[in-house]
Amino acid sequence: MPGMTQAGYRPPKMEKPAPKKSGAPKKHKKKKRQRISGAAIVSLVILLAAVIIGAGTLWVFARTNPYQDVFLPGTYLSGEMLTGLTRAQGEAKLAQMTEASVAGWRFELEFEDTTYTLTAEECGLAVDTAATLDPLWTPGREGGMLGRLAAMMKLRVEPVFAEPVVTYSMDAADALLETVRLAVDRDPVNAEVSFAPGSSEPFAFTDDAQGLKLDTAPVRGAIERALASMAPGRIILEPERIAPAVTRETLEEACVLRGRTVLTIQADEAAAQNIALAAGKLNGAVIAPGETLSFNDTVGARTAQAGYLEAEEEAYGLGAAGVGGGVCAVSTALYQAALLGDIPVQARSAAVRPVSYSPMGQEAAVSGQGLDLVLGNDTKTPVYLTARTYPAQDAEEKAGTKAVVVEIQLIGAPLSCRYALETQALETGMIEEPLYIRDRDGVYATYTDEKVPVGEGEPGYSALVELVSFDETGKETGRTTVSEDSYAPLPPTIYVGAKERQ
Repeated sequence: MPGMTQAGYRPPKMEKPAPKKSGAPKKHKKKKRQRISGAAIVSLVILLAAVIIGAGTLWVFARTNPYQDVFLPGTYLSGEMLTGLTRAQGEAKLAQMTEASVAGWRFELEFEDTTYTLTAEECGLAVDTAATLDPLWTPGREGGMLGRLAAMMKLRVEPVFAEPVVTYSMDAADALLETVRLAVDRDPVNAEVSFAPGSSEPFAFTDDAQGLKLDTAPVRGAIERALASMAPGRIILEPERIAPAVTRETLEEACVLRGRTVLTIQADEAAAQNIALAAGKLNGAVIAPGETLSFNDTVGARTAQAGYLEAEEEAYGLGAAGVGGGVCAVSTALYQAALLGDIPVQARSAAVRPVSYSPMGQEAAVSGQGLDLVLGNDTKTPVYLTARTYPAQDAEEKAGTKAVVVEIQLIGAPLSCRYALETQALETGMIEEPLYIRDRDGVYATYTDEKVPVGEGEPGYSALVELVSFDETGKETGRTTVSEDSYAPLPPTIYVGAKERQ
C-alpha cells in the first residue's frame, strides 16, 4: 500500500529492472516520423513569396513615391539639378534662369563711327518651356513604380542634361544686315589724271579710294549663335578692302618724260604752217595701255580744206611738192621720240631719199596714200604726247626759208635705262648716166635743143640704225637693231625743152 507523506500521499517506489545478461542483443524501440505534406510546402512558398513581394513593393514604393510628381534625380538644367522640383517649380526655375538673359539680349554691329543694334524683341527671342523641360520631365512617367525605378536607375548612370531651348526669327537680322551691307559696300575709285599740255601744270590728279565689300554670312552666323545661347554680342565689322586699279601715286609716278626729240627744219612759210598745224593736232594725244596711235588718224587728212598748203615734200625726193608738204618732219620727230622712249613702233616707212633734218634711217615718211606711223603702248599706264613748234634762235636762215623747231615729248611710266640712236650709213654707188626730163612747162628749158642741168647726181646709201641702252652710270648695256634702210642713187637731172625752134 503506498505510503503516505506529510502531504498525505507518497508515490510507490519504482524498482529498477534487472540488468540483462550479456550477449543478448539489445532491442531499440522504433520512433514514429511525421512528414510535411506538399500542400504545406506550397503554402509556405506562397507565404514566403508574398512576404518578399510585399517587402519589395514596399521598398520600391519607398524609393519611387517621393518622385511621383517631381523631377527625378539625375536631371539637370544648365548644370543645376532639378531633383525634387515639381513641374511648376521647374518652369519657375527656368523662367528665373532665362528671363534676364532674354530681356537683356542685344547684338551690336560697329563700322567706323556707326553702331547698328539688334534687340531680342526684334528677333522674337523667347524660351520654349515645353521643349526645354519635357526631356527632363518625361523619364519615369510611364510604367508605374517599376518604370519610375528603372528610369531612376538609368539616370544614376546616365544623367540627363538640358539647356534652354530658345525660339527666334532671323528676319530682322537679315534686314539689318542688308542695310549695313548697303551702307558699307562701295566700289573702289580709281585715280584719274587730266592732261592739259601747254599749261603751267599740264597734269592734274584726283585721289583714289579703296572699295569695301562686306561678307554678311559670317556675321549672320555669329548673330544666330548669340541668339541660340542668349548671349549678347558685339562685332566690329571688317569688310574686305578692294584696292583701286589705278592709284594717284601710280599716276604721278607714271608722268615722267620717257622720250624727247627736238628737230630744226629749214622751211618756207607754207611748210612752216603745215608743220605747226600737224604738231597742234598731235599735242595732247594719249595712248591708253594696250592701245595704238596712228599718225594719219590723229593728224587727219592733209587737205586744203583742213588748212594745209602746198609745199616741198623733202621725204619724197628732190623737187617733189604737194599739199601738206613738211608734215613728215613732225612724224619723224615723233618716231625718234618713240624709239628713245621705248615705245613700240608698229608701222613706219623710210623716206625715198635722206632728209636734211634727220640722220639717215631715223626718219618716218607719212602720206595720205597709205604710209603711216603707228605707235603702241605696252605699259600699264597711259602715254601722253606733247608737240609744239617755235622759231629757232640764232639759226642760219636761207633765202625764202626760216628755221623752225619741232619738239615732241612722250610722257609715261619711268624707263629702266636711257637710250640713244646711232646710224651707220654707207655709200652704195653713183649713177653716171643723166636723166633727161622733158620740160613741157618751160620752167627750165624752152626749146628741144636746150639742155639745162637741174640736179647733180647723188649717191645711194644703206643705213643701219641701232638703239643703244645705257645704265644709270652711263655705261652701255646693249644694242638693238632698229632698222636697215636703203636709198637708191639719183642720176644727174637735165631738163630739155619741148618746143622746136622755127
